[in-house]
Amino acid sequence: MFTFMAQRSVTTQTTLTAESQPITLHYRWMRFFFAENTSATSQPIVALQQRAVWISIALLLQALNEIDHAVYFPFLAPFGSLIPLALLVGSFVAIWMAFRPASKQQQRSYRRGQVKRWQRLLLILTFGLTIFGGIEFGRTLIMVFLPPQFSNDGTSLDTNAAMLVLQGRNPYTDSNMLDMVRRFNIQPNWTTPLRLGQFANRLDYPTQSDSQTVLDTDLKGNYAPEFESKVSYPALSFLTLILFAIFKDYNVLPLYLLSYLLLVWVAWKAAQPQLRPWVLLLSMANVSMWTSTVGGNLDIFCMLLIVLAWLLRDKRWLSLIFLGLAIATKQTSWFYIPFYAIMIWQFSGFKEMLYRLSGAGLLALLINLPFIVWNPQAWMAGIMAPVADPMFPMGVGIVDLSITHLIPFLPQGVYTALEAIAMVFSLVWYWRICRRYPEAAMLLAVLPLFFAWRSLPSYFYCAAFPLFILMVAKIKTKEAGEAEAPALKPTSTRMPALTGKL
Repeated sequence: MFTFMAQRSVTTQTTLTAESQPITLHYRWMRFFFAENTSATSQPIVALQQRAVWISIALLLQALNEIDHAVYFPFLAPFGSLIPLALLVGSFVAIWMAFRPASKQQQRSYRRGQVKRWQRLLLILTFGLTIFGGIEFGRTLIMVFLPPQFSNDGTSLDTNAAMLVLQGRNPYTDSNMLDMVRRFNIQPNWTTPLRLGQFANRLDYPTQSDSQTVLDTDLKGNYAPEFESKVSYPALSFLTLILFAIFKDYNVLPLYLLSYLLLVWVAWKAAQPQLRPWVLLLSMANVSMWTSTVGGNLDIFCMLLIVLAWLLRDKRWLSLIFLGLAIATKQTSWFYIPFYAIMIWQFSGFKEMLYRLSGAGLLALLINLPFIVWNPQAWMAGIMAPVADPMFPMGVGIVDLSITHLIPFLPQGVYTALEAIAMVFSLVWYWRICRRYPEAAMLLAVLPLFFAWRSLPSYFYCAAFPLFILMVAKIKTKEAGEAEAPALKPTSTRMPALTGKL
């Protein structure tokens, strides 16, 4: 009888203990994302798997910013701008948390393989985010086979520039937005309005109806000073579209879809097998980059080149070639040049840095040289258009506070000064941490644009996932180095199968 009562007491205590325990969110499938092996050789993998959660947070915050601001701005004005501002700053913090030095407590959790409940919850939320990423992916696949929809004027003008080149005309002199409007179904909100003509002496961005009215008037007069018509990017931006123009297929979306898929493939090849589930998950959950892909945003192609330049930094020619191609594509890649210089200087020396920058600059110059010789003034006017032309303030940075009239507008020079100060701060920070975290450039290079007169969200959407790619590549390179070192010592033990070569 006493035995029966003892057994019943133990059973009751076990039941009460189980009922009192909180939900742990521990599922067997999570072992593909959080390794259970806590050996010393697996600790870098375990650490990066847990750091990937911060990348998930950054992607989640950026995805929330993709919600149409018109949904909540009318109810919160003028405080509506605080929401995208907070989402963007939060994503910056999350990206920084992904690569910042681990505390002693975090190091102990890595050694023990401890995964917190909030990390598992974020993993589940990231899977939910893949639904929206999958929708954008599906949209992209469908739109590849549809007539072109130029949702941004950069893509439409680049496509038109490729057509002009085939006609033997200089795109930097003969480009005209009105020609694009007549040829394709260009909506007014797909253009870049200028503070000229009927839009002169104003700072508030034109409404859809205002732009349509002015555009209709310009079409009748065959003169459109209010809309940017210049090819505003270096020559490779439209030379990559020549093949589309040859076949008269002006839907250039396949190029940008292929660029993103190649970026994912590069991440897959660079990652250890234990990190590849995270690569696939984050690539599909990256709603913000998917929306940029759907929109035919040139930043996708440019970021592929930048990532390859960083990833292949130990291969002189390949690295400088990819950097040169990026420089010849879009001006946003120029922000990465000083960070690349710091990285090569610290890893390979000052002379090597000069050699690579000279090689990359020469390649970019050769690609643009025919158009420079053709008409240097027109080429320079096009390249400088993003900063020289009187564009309206726009973006999700601090200027958004003025756009919503929460604070007054500052002179445009003030934003430029703040941008320059932020760049100096970012470079000093990168100089200090480059040897340990060379991937930090993916965030620090675009951080100054947060203070710019035009801080478009697409500038920042290409930071989180590329940074994660470089993080997983660094882990694999480190593991490969550790695996090769013992081979020099006949008495050393063999490394586990976890290691590999890049």
